[in-house]
Amino acid sequence: MNWKNAKRTVIAVPLSAALLATGAGAVSASGGNNADVPEKVAAPTVETPAAQLRADLSQLLSTHFIYQSEVALQAYHKAEEGGPTGDGLEQAQAQLEVNGEQLTAAIKSVYGQEAADAFDKIFDTQYEDSAGYGTAVANGNEEEIAQVKEDLLTQFPTDLGTLLSQATGGNLPKDTAISVLQEHEKDVMQFLDHSIAGDFEAAYTEFNEGYERMFTVGTALSSAIVTQMPEKFENTKAVTPASDLRATFSQLLGAHFYYQTATSVEAYEAAKGEGGEAFEAVSEMQEANAEQMKAAVKSLYGQEAADAFSEIFNTQYEDSEALGEAIANGDTEKVNEITDMLLNTFAVDLGTLLSEATGGELPKETAISVLQQHEQSTIDLVNSYAEGDYEAVYNTLTEGHALMFTIGQALSGAIVKQNPEKFAAAPGMPETGMGGMADSGNMNWMLYTFPLLALAGALVFTRRKAVQE
Repeated sequence: MNWKNAKRTVIAVPLSAALLATGAGAVSASGGNNADVPEKVAAPTVETPAAQLRADLSQLLSTHFIYQSEVALQAYHKAEEGGPTGDGLEQAQAQLEVNGEQLTAAIKSVYGQEAADAFDKIFDTQYEDSAGYGTAVANGNEEEIAQVKEDLLTQFPTDLGTLLSQATGGNLPKDTAISVLQEHEKDVMQFLDHSIAGDFEAAYTEFNEGYERMFTVGTALSSAIVTQMPEKFENTKAVTPASDLRATFSQLLGAHFYYQTATSVEAYEAAKGEGGEAFEAVSEMQEANAEQMKAAVKSLYGQEAADAFSEIFNTQYEDSEALGEAIANGDTEKVNEITDMLLNTFAVDLGTLLSEATGGELPKETAISVLQQHEQSTIDLVNSYAEGDYEAVYNTLTEGHALMFTIGQALSGAIVKQNPEKFAAAPGMPETGMGGMADSGNMNWMLYTFPLLALAGALVFTRRKAVQE
């Protein structure tokens, strides 16, 4: 299939501004160039040029992982007789290509056309091989499987890791870059392998690790670029306690949106009797994600606020399941009831809670509005899926995922403004490379600056207490 010419929608990302460090009024969380006036310490903020670069790269890379995994799975279904048909393959491939173009534009804005062309040439092979792997596995073509594995696990990581290391002047170590790119490709392959084996718990555990790994790469790459070109980023740093908070919420919220929509879609499939085998796994991942966010609230605002958050949030992920079922059953009254709950009860209750918790730093109306947009994205995606409109499904998925990063920025920014003393720069933070992240893939090296992640990481995945009746 020649999907280079497929119709696609480009989702705008404010990356070029961040890469050129043109953010007006950005303040360095690390003090910037205040050596002449040491008595004036810059207030911590999540909105420095370097923090924006980190956020933009993490968004693009995590989106890339979602679509690379989706393309591999859809290609498998397209080639395999019986079961899911893989009808959304072309549309998922189009989104993956758009994402590749955005990453290429990011490289160009920093390193110029020649580097962008080299990146694009390497990257083209990767997203073509993503579909190739799914097809080869479906056809049982061992020779083709071996060739694709060689391309994805050896050739692609070596070529791209070498390019990125050279481009950053060695600030991103070559061996480390190659290693983490290999792990990324393994995440995609193992997600597919576990899925087709019917082990969805293992599949989505792998997916979760792979999704988190993209934030590791985004942090490492942005740190390397900022270290190489400090003046372009107003001498701000990609890794600070404030930007760690932003990255944490963006990661948790991005994963939340993916699992919320997956739960609704799987509930729809199960109710239709046409699949839904992954429903239990994705719904448990959604619940675990909610528990992590509850732990975040507790670490910042205490048990009472965490309990209030949990009480509100529980209704949301239960309604996600009920929405899919109601759409499958053609129960218009129930669909309208759930839609009203998500838009006018959940969004209002949670928006109000977050605004009050942040002392108004996150304005109530703004919080409610953006949460309503988030819930509308979920509703629209499931309806589009039921109609078989995969272009709309994936456009909504891309836009809805990007929205979570906006929410993460707004929420973390409000918290930092409310509690600046908690997010003062810490000494000895790693500037480049993968640090401890490369070994674990989960940002553990940040734990000494932000206890939220320690709390979240200690949580045990628990089964949902009851299904909404």
